[in-house]
Amino acid sequence: MSTQLLPGLYFFRDSCNVYLVVGKKSSIAIDFGTGDWLSEFESLALPPISDVFLTHHHVDQCSGLGARDDWPFTIHASPGEAPFLSPDGVTHFWAHRSEGGLPASFSVLEKGIPDIQYDMVGWTELFWERDRIRFLETPGHSRWATSILVNRGAKQVLFCGDAAHAGATIHQPYHLEWDHWQSVGPRVAWEGIERLRGPKAHLLCPSHGDVIDTKIPALLRTLSSRLMKLVEAKGSICAGQPDRYVRPRFAKCGAAIVASGLYQFGSNSYLLHSSSGEALVIDPYIPNLNELPDLLAEIGCDSIPVATATHYHVDHSNGLPVMKERYGTRIVLHPWVAAPLHTIGAIDAPWLTVDAIRPDELMPESGRWTWNEFEFEVAPLPGQTWWHAGFMTTIGGKKILFSGDSFQPASRWNGTGGFSSFNGSRFQEGFVRSAKQIMDWAPDIIAGGHQTYWTYTPGYFHAVLRWAEAAEQAVKDLCPSRDLEADYYLHRP
Repeated sequence: MSTQLLPGLYFFRDSCNVYLVVGKKSSIAIDFGTGDWLSEFESLALPPISDVFLTHHHVDQCSGLGARDDWPFTIHASPGEAPFLSPDGVTHFWAHRSEGGLPASFSVLEKGIPDIQYDMVGWTELFWERDRIRFLETPGHSRWATSILVNRGAKQVLFCGDAAHAGATIHQPYHLEWDHWQSVGPRVAWEGIERLRGPKAHLLCPSHGDVIDTKIPALLRTLSSRLMKLVEAKGSICAGQPDRYVRPRFAKCGAAIVASGLYQFGSNSYLLHSSSGEALVIDPYIPNLNELPDLLAEIGCDSIPVATATHYHVDHSNGLPVMKERYGTRIVLHPWVAAPLHTIGAIDAPWLTVDAIRPDELMPESGRWTWNEFEFEVAPLPGQTWWHAGFMTTIGGKKILFSGDSFQPASRWNGTGGFSSFNGSRFQEGFVRSAKQIMDWAPDIIAGGHQTYWTYTPGYFHAVLRWAEAAEQAVKDLCPSRDLEADYYLHRP
């Protein structure tokens, strides 16, 4: 049912909020949704729609526009939204979406919309029936999202898309995560809200939730502060901690000797040399395997019966089938690590391998797994991603934990391989659970991914626990329901 907000301003609920500004001879729509609202619009006997202005490209904003290509109105969008709305742009997006890490958008139409006018340039305006339509850049929810300022009589109306939501929150705040760790998305969203705090707004009209007509400056001020808290949460997870790096020796081939019989080679991989003469490889990455023959020759080993991975990401696992082919290696995986690799695409997650990888054997989910003289303690170790495990064993009298990417020294990547909803990161069930598991294990050395190995100390993980509490609260404060499961977490383990 439509609601008249002001003389000449109507509000329709669809897959998004659709706003209709009515002039003497024509009407304009802000966003479009599925288009189901058009039947109600027609019953109101209002002037015909001449233009549709899209605040951003997400499916819920414009899915109905793909129903036909002969609309009797002009569709407008920001120039930067063309890669996510135009037919060629959308085709290219879907052809390349799975390459690398996080996609450039979490919500793109299956097919593009032709003949859009990409003329909603930030800081400029268009005129309609002598009324000014001002465009303000408010990226965050999408990279080129645009808010629209329109006058209705003596009232200024600000259509803010998904830049803001009632309660000083953000609709589906995971859209602010433009990559798996950095604060770029929430930082530019903060800049956009600061921009919206400039002009007087009598009505703030978001794409979801209720229209806001009171205490708008206070709402924007609170939202600005909350976005900055998220920016801070994207900072270090172990602020103030020293690196405590382990000083390795180096083999002639260049591999780092982390402990007696334990070698770190290439960018990510480890080799554990057994007294039997056999080797176990952890986190084999194809580019690293070029360094393996020289290492094997130097230590006098030609048998690699087993290989495993701490997590499913391509740079830790895509060498597994290559090793199987070259060395007859058996693939042994933790069940959580195996899940996204079993059928590629069954879980929509970043950094997947091109082809499925199926293990020859599964480790226990929690407990012990033995290879030759080494007894490993095994457990899920979610953090950077949900599908992550840790393995600890004693090597040369030292308890050494193979921890993957969830935790890094303080000087590397803010102390972690990142957190984002799309990567399956979680706070309590992820970082907190894993930090407590490591504190319970109390290893001597943490052998992490990306050439990092350092001495364990409880202080580092106490810092992680404090960070996780603050980061969780920062995200929760931005959720309209205050429920991470409902508004933030994309994956349901």
